[in-house]
Amino acid sequence: MAATMSKNRPKPTADEASYIVAASERIAWYGEDVPCPRCEKKLLYNEFGNSYEIACSDEDCIRMGFRGL
Repeated sequence: MAATMSKNRPKPTADEASYIVAASERIAWYGEDVPCPRCEKKLLYNEFGNSYEIACSDEDCIRMGFRGL
């Protein structure tokens, strides 16, 4: 089986990063649907223990991960 590398996505700008942090709170606390700042598709919230990831429903778009303590 051959290993595959994920596509390189452009890093989020400072404005996009602050939008995603605020969106993660709106999604996790209030269950709101929040659009992606790049393509307007839905942002998805995934928890992994004490960390979480916010990603666009379009796999080639934006994705940010956050770690807890």
